[in-house]
Amino acid sequence: MNKPKLLFLLMSSVYSDQLAAEDIVAADSLLNMSIEELTQVKVIIATGMEQTKSDAPATVTLITEDDIKKTGATNLADILQTVPGVHIQRSAFGFRPEVRIRGAASTQTLLMINGNPIRDLVWNFGIFWKGMPASAIERVEVIRGPGSALYGADASAGVINVITKTAGKITQNEAGVRAGSFDTQEGFIQYGDQWNDFDVAFTADYSTTDGHDPDIKNFGNVRYGYDNQDLRFSLTNKHWQFLANYMRHDNLDTQITGAGFYDPVTSADDERYDLDLIYSDTQFSENWGIKAKLHYQDLDYDSNKGFRETPPDATFPNGRTNQMSSSERQARFDFTANYSGFNEHTITLGSGYNWQDIYQVDQIVNYDGNTYIPPTNIAGTPGAFAPEKSRELRYALIQDIWTLAPDWELTSGLRYDHYSDFGDTFNPRIALVWQTTDTLTTKFLYGQAFRAPNFQELYAITSRSTGNSSLDPEETETIELAVSWQINQQAQLNANLFEYTIDDFIRRDSNRKYQNSGRHKTTGVEIESQWQLNNKLAFSGNYTWRDPEHNDYRVSEEPEQSAYLRTDWRFLPGWNWDIQLNWIADRERAENDSRKNISDYTITDTTFRYSGLKNWEFAASIRNIFDENAKDQANIRDNISGAKMDLPLPGRNAWAEIRYRF
Repeated sequence: MNKPKLLFLLMSSVYSDQLAAEDIVAADSLLNMSIEELTQVKVIIATGMEQTKSDAPATVTLITEDDIKKTGATNLADILQTVPGVHIQRSAFGFRPEVRIRGAASTQTLLMINGNPIRDLVWNFGIFWKGMPASAIERVEVIRGPGSALYGADASAGVINVITKTAGKITQNEAGVRAGSFDTQEGFIQYGDQWNDFDVAFTADYSTTDGHDPDIKNFGNVRYGYDNQDLRFSLTNKHWQFLANYMRHDNLDTQITGAGFYDPVTSADDERYDLDLIYSDTQFSENWGIKAKLHYQDLDYDSNKGFRETPPDATFPNGRTNQMSSSERQARFDFTANYSGFNEHTITLGSGYNWQDIYQVDQIVNYDGNTYIPPTNIAGTPGAFAPEKSRELRYALIQDIWTLAPDWELTSGLRYDHYSDFGDTFNPRIALVWQTTDTLTTKFLYGQAFRAPNFQELYAITSRSTGNSSLDPEETETIELAVSWQINQQAQLNANLFEYTIDDFIRRDSNRKYQNSGRHKTTGVEIESQWQLNNKLAFSGNYTWRDPEHNDYRVSEEPEQSAYLRTDWRFLPGWNWDIQLNWIADRERAENDSRKNISDYTITDTTFRYSGLKNWEFAASIRNIFDENAKDQANIRDNISGAKMDLPLPGRNAWAEIRYRF
């Protein structure tokens, strides 16, 4: 892996320029807040407007920058593992994290960064998606449950919005370096200032890793290495905001093909940039607030010399090779207006337009079925993995927040989406929030959602699948009861009962053609609690039980039970010690998989952080302390016997970090 020079220069340059910086000690803000104060922290994701978590008409989880630092999370995937109902399933292909909520496939999760969906037009989160560095994140808001009435496609099982550090929000400049196991090195910086009448901000994160190297039978050690760049610039002036983001991976080792064969050839790269121009005025005129956003994004993938789809043999001395690259772009305009002129009502009106375009596809293969051919570019033919094609989306939405009585609030909404390729969809929601007592909140929630078919499902004809331009979207219906009990100022207990049903699954039939078929229902329970013993010691945890129907549409590798426990102890001034446990259990195989069920596991992590020295902060973390032999379900093929094998997760590993504030 290439080592970014910034890794070794960041701290020396900052230190030489800022020796006279003021003495600032990081505040342990959340440990200094009572449980009652924590419930009044405001979120935006539930309605698009600021509301307290207790008032929000949804089951919402908020993860702050303080949480991220204390738990030692270095990537978004680490952060999301702490959320009840969320499971991060690792793919053998590139060790890609798949974010699954309430037992649904990752295609049912809408992941956004600053309100912009990151889903591409073919590969869900992206064929080489690796999460994003935690250093750029201010907070993460999560809805468990449907969100299509507000956010449109793919918000079936849940919605995740990652809010980055932007102009006007960075109150402390900081630079840091981190190094750890698997030859991992990372450098990061955040900078915020004022320039004339503008707030400006910049964050950067450069990292390189060889990745963990699981020992797989008859493979030896595979490596999941990659280099990462994440650059973000923002500019704010009164009601205007401009955001420019750039993300890139290089030298990304996929190692295992989608069919489960060893691929030592592929060293891929991708890059993405996003531009946003936003106008927001909550007091645009009497009773009116408005927000308008213009967004553009461009995304490029390149497998370079890969993929090597099968091992070498007599017919294919170099294996079957499948070199793929593509480029896509999207342009979107969103407009919302909030009206509060009616007694007891707040009305939201919204509309928007989205243009989606795959404008470049190349696919060079050396095979036609079982026959060798000279490397040939099949782009533009029915056999290519995706077509060069575009589509348009138009939508309109309405939402009403109605205060029925001092203790009752009813939120209802409806969104209409029209796609140029598959047609229309309507998605309603209704939520009743009842402040049952001074310490008890009850929520009754109902919503519908959908997942739009992607370009591969609609159009591509490959050796593994055939597209179907007549596909309908997958549809989801969810009913939920949520109760939150503030036991006292130090303790809180939440419980959620949910049932969701997915109709019109998009999957391949016996002829490998994508079709709408089937219906699947999952019921479950989520329990979470917090106990703030004092301003030095806090405990939190959650437990999730999922009960999916046992049919062909069940996501077989999802755990039916999972739990998370965490404790934070400020045992000395400036010191914080965090311990967390993740328990995953009861993962059943698919009906046609004869292997015994995959084993349960418990992974324990611990992080020490010290911020008591002038301008400096130090941290060290050990992940998987007890070196648990944990695995995720996979279909890796034994090179000799052809038997299927699972994917080992990282064993014991560690990192150390230094930060300097200026």
